Amino acid sequence: MPPDETPSAPRPARNGDRPRGLWAYLESRGWKAGVQRYALHLAVAALVVFGVLLGRSGFVSFPRPSGAGGLNQPASATSAASTIELADLPPFSGGPLLSPIVQRKVDGHTEIPSRPRLDVLKYVVQSGDSLFGIAEKFGLKPETLLWGNYDVLADDPHNLQPGQELNVLPVDGTSHSWIAGESLAKVADFFGVTAEDIVDWPGNHLDPEMDINNPSIAPGTLLVIPGGKREVSTLYRPRITRANPAVARILGPGACGSIYDGPTGTGSFIWPTPLHYLSGYDYNPSLGHPAIDIAGDTGHGIVASDSGVVVYAGWNNYGYGQVVVIDHGNDWQTLYAHLSQVNVGCGQAVFQGNLIGLMGCTGNCSGSHLHFEVRYGDGFVNPWDVLP
Repeated sequence: MPPDETPSAPRPARNGDRPRGLWAYLESRGWKAGVQRYALHLAVAALVVFGVLLGRSGFVSFPRPSGAGGLNQPASATSAASTIELADLPPFSGGPLLSPIVQRKVDGHTEIPSRPRLDVLKYVVQSGDSLFGIAEKFGLKPETLLWGNYDVLADDPHNLQPGQELNVLPVDGTSHSWIAGESLAKVADFFGVTAEDIVDWPGNHLDPEMDINNPSIAPGTLLVIPGGKREVSTLYRPRITRANPAVARILGPGACGSIYDGPTGTGSFIWPTPLHYLSGYDYNPSLGHPAIDIAGDTGHGIVASDSGVVVYAGWNNYGYGQVVVIDHGNDWQTLYAHLSQVNVGCGQAVFQGNLIGLMGCTGNCSGSHLHFEVRYGDGFVNPWDVLP
């Protein structure tokens, strides 16, 4: 530079030179690769955000997967070459095509099948239980409970008491405790079934090849007899008439001894209780219950269902408690059991509608009710058939 010239000020950098100087600076510091990597990530993120915004705005639509795993395409995008006509399909060999569409029945409830029970359960009788209620709880007939528990109930449903333990069979029928020397064929015949019915029941665990006349069954083994039946050994219930009331002495201290005379019934019966519906056992001679249990409360008045003479008045030793029996003099008799109070005596004449006692729960019972029997000749009659 000549001596008379002064140095000039540095020239400012032009706009095009600044980025080039920045990259040089970053490169000199060793930051250039890192900055490029972060810049690339930011660019990708920006593209994603931009695409999402376009999709939400409706400017761009994306294909969605179809139920078969492909993509739903507009009808216009389907080529004619990919269309398959019915004539192009192979012939159907499974019978006539009844409907072009197979529809699935929608059922939101799923039923899980229950496995049949094979074992004999034990049930402890609770207060207020009846054979009907227990049987319904386990899906059985009340006869099944009666037949399967002779050692507890002795064929009388009124012997049911709280605290007793009953056998509850898995199916309707009866049971049999095996005795040494018995024949399976004879046991089956007694209960009205075949030996195969007993052997084939899986819960009995019997050998299907056993000799049914001399089977190897341990004494005391409890066998289930599916579908088995037997006659109920009913309680001795003599027909008590005004000409021979002493026949009832076997029943208890309520028996009368003399021969009586008095009014004859009309042959038409009225309800002996204020309430006219069932509470407990219904008429079921096969269950050992030839009567109906009529609902009511302790102290409700009990009236003569028809006119006649009292031939039994007092306690019954066979579970009926306080009892009144009226002979109507025309082959009809009526019996009123479980009374809390007896208001008539032996030989007394009563007329239809007269008070004869009060409702209660004496004897074998689980709640106040009237056990009402109707007899004609030597047989029992369903009270529902004669009451209005």
